[in-house]
Amino acid sequence: MIRHAALTDEGKRRDHNEDAFLALPDQGVFIVADGVGGRACGEVASALTIETFQDAAPRLHTALQGYAERPGRRTRNAVLELLDETCQMASRRVYEAAESESRRGMTTTVVGAVVGAGSIFLCHVGDSRAYLLREGELLQLTDDHSMVNELVRTGQMSYEEARRSRYRNVITRAIGLQPTVQPDVAAVEVLPGDRLVLCSDGLSDPVPSTDLARLLGRGSPAAAGDSLMQEALDNGGPDNITLVVVDPDASPQAEAAAARAEVMAQLFLFEDLPFHARARVGRMVNERFVSPNEVVIGKGDAGNTMYVVVQGELEVSIDGVTISRMGPGDHFGELALVDAQPRSATVTSRGFGSLITIDRQALDEFCRREPELGNRVLWKLLGTVSQRLRNTSSQLAAIKK
Repeated sequence: MIRHAALTDEGKRRDHNEDAFLALPDQGVFIVADGVGGRACGEVASALTIETFQDAAPRLHTALQGYAERPGRRTRNAVLELLDETCQMASRRVYEAAESESRRGMTTTVVGAVVGAGSIFLCHVGDSRAYLLREGELLQLTDDHSMVNELVRTGQMSYEEARRSRYRNVITRAIGLQPTVQPDVAAVEVLPGDRLVLCSDGLSDPVPSTDLARLLGRGSPAAAGDSLMQEALDNGGPDNITLVVVDPDASPQAEAAAARAEVMAQLFLFEDLPFHARARVGRMVNERFVSPNEVVIGKGDAGNTMYVVVQGELEVSIDGVTISRMGPGDHFGELALVDAQPRSATVTSRGFGSLITIDRQALDEFCRREPELGNRVLWKLLGTVSQRLRNTSSQLAAIKK
């Protein structure tokens, strides 16, 4: 059973609790919902959302088992799509209940995780948050759907101004605001020692990230949860406080998972993205393991896939003549994301290794689903292609001289 702790408190300034949580360790499903509405019954919205995820938990667990049996992009995205679908179901239920019961304005945030098979699958709407404590560093896994966060992201407000703004609790997405909703979904491979916390803003607002990191690392999930709750109360307890602390099992391929995480952080397409964004772009990434002397691509082959070396060494050759070798972090085939020209060289594995792959269809699907983040990735790709053209032009100019 997954080690975890779940706590909720109305805080010191509220007379009732609109938060709710779900903790189903046997199925790996953990949810926090922060109801919005006051007199419009935010606690009803959060309860309906929790009920929706509880009903969906067996299907989520089945999808998780599918990923455990055959890990890869298709089974990973099956879990993420089901989380998206469950958020849609919750939004429709809350919206219809608000319309039929004269409770317009009844909405809720949600942050949820399906944990297992060495991974964390996340869904998120609103300003409740998920954090990962990894080797003492606190990584935010979600990006607030709030007015002030939009202003911070576009450079119109500083982070400190956002913390003091009277609009800091105005959210731009919520479950039940409309019959449909656009959740963020993401997947993170678990490394040894990782600890996850899901929380409402009753924790994240009054407790600075440095204190959150320090307290989250204390002892068992229960000890960490108690410390975090007490800190939020000691700092004024201005809102309802709910948190779920989870110790997920590490990936069975922890070394390869750590190597993939490092490569993703350094890859030119993703190097400028915050951690929560890299977790989301994982939707378009697949893994491929190679054996000694395996041909990864052949000269003249049609291709639509870019490759990044995670582990091992590859050899690049043209007509049997070796022209270069590649190791971890090196990438090739990025032009295949733009056109379908035949491959110009043969690439062969020199031993056992692993690669990250991104194909054109996966990139296109991601850009359609997440246009803002997709555009950032496309601009990075365009910059790389344009630099290659400049280099070629310089080489041709040098030859003419």
